[in-house]
Amino acid sequence: MSSENTEKKPRVGGKGPAPSGRLHSHDSRNCSAPSKRPDIRNAGKGSASTLPPGGSGSPAPRNVRALAHSFLLRCETDERYVNIALDRTLRDLRLDSRDRDFFTALVYGVTERRITLDYYISLLSKKPLARLDPTVLTALRMGLYQIIYMDGVPDSAACNESVKLVRRGASSAAPFVNAVLRSFIRRRDELRLPDRSADPYGWLSVRYSVPAELAALWCEQYGEEQAERCLRGMDEPPTPTLRANLIRIDRDALLKRLEQDGISAEPSPYSPHSVRLTAPCSPASIPAFREGLCTVQDDASGMAVEALAPKRGDTVIDMCSAPGGKSFAAAALMHGEGRIMSYDLYESKLSLIREGAERLGIEIITAAARDSSQPDPDCIGAADCVICDVPCSGFGVLAKKPDMRARVGERIADSELPQLQSRILAAASLYPRVGGRLLYSTCTLNRHENEEQVEAFLAQNSGYSCEQMHTVFPDPDLPAYLRTDGFFYAVLIRNT
Repeated sequence: MSSENTEKKPRVGGKGPAPSGRLHSHDSRNCSAPSKRPDIRNAGKGSASTLPPGGSGSPAPRNVRALAHSFLLRCETDERYVNIALDRTLRDLRLDSRDRDFFTALVYGVTERRITLDYYISLLSKKPLARLDPTVLTALRMGLYQIIYMDGVPDSAACNESVKLVRRGASSAAPFVNAVLRSFIRRRDELRLPDRSADPYGWLSVRYSVPAELAALWCEQYGEEQAERCLRGMDEPPTPTLRANLIRIDRDALLKRLEQDGISAEPSPYSPHSVRLTAPCSPASIPAFREGLCTVQDDASGMAVEALAPKRGDTVIDMCSAPGGKSFAAAALMHGEGRIMSYDLYESKLSLIREGAERLGIEIITAAARDSSQPDPDCIGAADCVICDVPCSGFGVLAKKPDMRARVGERIADSELPQLQSRILAAASLYPRVGGRLLYSTCTLNRHENEEQVEAFLAQNSGYSCEQMHTVFPDPDLPAYLRTDGFFYAVLIRNT
């Protein structure tokens, strides 16, 4: 699964760190308040506006909450990702910018913090969550999210408006919703997370709103300290990273152009060809992006292509290439000289590659539909470099895709995914010439899909050696605009 070009939506809210004692015990080893969000998450289209701070002004109109409530109910049974359904819904609703931001904040916020919200509901409700009407449960989640995470919404408004939502479809439950939310408001200082010493996976799960299965997996593979650092590093999504299109411009010139257009950016500390936006901004709104001077690519993904080091005149094969970010990065490093064959299983995705190449002025990319798990005799020994960015569980991009959290358990249990990765890697290994290089990469943090895949491949293929293998962890000590996705890559050399 490729990590580049992931669109992020505007999100509103964020009360800053919780006061001492609020929603946690004084022993920080065991309990701590849920993390707050910044006022605005990066906008997918256009700039987002904030809600009035500290409860000043009026909250968003009641109908926006009703729309969000209906949308979240539909998502309970809709198998599409929330972001896909949300884009379509926002186009249909045609909300003004403020209502759009509030709607999006509720949808993404409730989706992302569902585990934490459900935990507190379970503490306050005499009925098990499984027995609650979905209309009621969704209203409770929305109310709690506003109380905990959205400074622009007074607690009383969050409670009252949630009660009104229930009266529309389950009027008899209105007193229950009112009682649960007001109980939370009264008791917030005494409510505690699971005891960390007794239940570390449960504590991490509720604290960071991820399934306990993921907390357990990362603790077992990377240790509890690194697991928590990963979760802290994903508590805010990184702002977009722009990669200079070296065919047309270098990084210094790109920075100057962004400054001229009033876009705040800094040189990336990870790549000599990338810049980091220091404030949320939609790439589509940036003139330099529209003119093909840069593309969007997370630094972790860009570093992987730089490690592969394609050069002028090379022949490159990009397996599983849509939406094309790594092909574009390779073409830039090749200064538009050579040949790149970009493959994807689905013809419908190839338009993303072709459109991106046209915008960037890249003429050396040929996009074609192909099953990358099946060897292609025409490609054997034909490439100087091969990019093998395989489908993966995607645990490295949870900060960008909040609805993915609900699917973590099934992805951990998916035994077919590692098998598919292994088949794609085996096919890709046939394509480099002797002395050629093969990049294996994922946007996940899971040793079963990463290190163990490479180790198993090398054990069965003595003609290959590993030049480097690297896991990129999101760094919680950096500001959000400097963080990367979680990512893994290995560069393999064909020796015989």
